[in-house]
Amino acid sequence: MYVLAVTGGIGSGKSTAARLFGERGAVVIDLDDLAKGLTGPSGPLVDAVAEAFGEDLRLPGGGGIDHAALAKRAFASPEEARRLDAIVHPGVVAATGGALDMLAAQAHPPAVVVIDIPLLVETPAFFDMVDAVLAVSADEDTRLERLAARGMSEEDARARMVAQASDAERREIADWVIDNDCSAEDFRHGLDRFWEREVAPRVS
Repeated sequence: MYVLAVTGGIGSGKSTAARLFGERGAVVIDLDDLAKGLTGPSGPLVDAVAEAFGEDLRLPGGGGIDHAALAKRAFASPEEARRLDAIVHPGVVAATGGALDMLAAQAHPPAVVVIDIPLLVETPAFFDMVDAVLAVSADEDTRLERLAARGMSEEDARARMVAQASDAERREIADWVIDNDCSAEDFRHGLDRFWEREVAPRVS
């Protein structure tokens, strides 16, 4: 079972890359989804997050944490983002390890598992779980344009960028880097070439 981490800053296209690898047959573990589950209805981290960032973040009826409101508070400064990470990351690491163990224990484990990891630089515990790292990179203006198309304000987008590692830091920990300052079609072709050149030979 070959485990590939795909990382990149917000708006870089890393989740698009992970999804396209899923279309090629990889099992994809999305750590954003895992984190939301930990702070969703009956999530084990709801109490800790509410205590740290405000009881008013609890949704009515035991619905977990209001993630949009939490993001505004957590990304108000890099310090607040790190405070949230300190609460959530240990749970995400444990859940990811458990998911990988379950996949490996199957009678027929998947050939490739892709982990969509936004904050790999910030969470080095993941390095022990993966065989290699692909970083997806894009310049700031391109990322801001994509995030605006999703409905995110420039202020919120820049706040999230500041709270994350830089592209230079991600390049340092990556085995490969794919630049995504191009069209969606060219990006897909680049990902296809990467899969055929680097992933397929390792699982054939």
